[in-house]
Amino acid sequence: MTEAAKKKKSHAPKYRNPKRYRLDFIKENTFNRIWTVRMTRGKVWLATTTFIASVCALILVIVLFTPVRQLLPGKMERDIRARYLETALRLDSLEQVTRARNAYLENITAILTDKIDANEAVTDPGSAYNDSLLAASDAERRFVRQYESEERFNLSVLAPIAAEGMIFYSPAGASATVGDDGDPQTMTISSGKTTPAQAVYRGTVISVITDMDGLSTVTVQHPNEFVSIYSGLREVFISSGDKVAAGQRLGHTPPDRPLVYRLWHSGSSLDPEDYISLEN
Repeated sequence: MTEAAKKKKSHAPKYRNPKRYRLDFIKENTFNRIWTVRMTRGKVWLATTTFIASVCALILVIVLFTPVRQLLPGKMERDIRARYLETALRLDSLEQVTRARNAYLENITAILTDKIDANEAVTDPGSAYNDSLLAASDAERRFVRQYESEERFNLSVLAPIAAEGMIFYSPAGASATVGDDGDPQTMTISSGKTTPAQAVYRGTVISVITDMDGLSTVTVQHPNEFVSIYSGLREVFISSGDKVAAGQRLGHTPPDRPLVYRLWHSGSSLDPEDYISLEN
């Protein structure tokens, strides 16, 4: 080989055959090739990536659009969580009642078998736990009065700010007079005859309650969390859920009974005379 031929051969381009992969599906009985897949390295990586992405997308769809998402932490629906909580509370109450019933039955059994004195036994199944519907004791009532007297001054500070721009009408006629019943949070109004009751401001009637004497108490919800209470009404011209305007007649008292008016703001009793004048 001449020197020119060697030089020409050394400069000839080298051909590199890319690596290829083949996947054959062969029938074992006859050894016939059923399906062949040929791919390069790039196609193998592309197919693998596509498969993994498809699996991830499928899992994401199942988690987001099926009830499976409720099994994830923090993804439980509010109504289901509320039902679970209610069920847990019911189970707790049922457990307390069951313990009380068991104690009751054990005591009755012990009494019948002369194993315990009847005076020392618990024969009332409801006495084994505290009933939230029982009447409050004197200590509880004293605590509530003390708490209200202390918190009233803390909460009522915001009432004048909330009342800015609100003009309250008189809860009764202009000829009515305010009596002194010793309670600064109560306005007792009488006119010597039938005393009318009118809305001090626009609002919504939230309750109309009649007592055993046939006298009604009307509660009206006003804007800015103000609530008016009218007590001692013989006749009522509105019903629960009605919208009332300022100065609208709600009812009237009998001739021998005064109108008792109370004003509340955000759960705190106020002095009505600080916000309402009988001149309007």
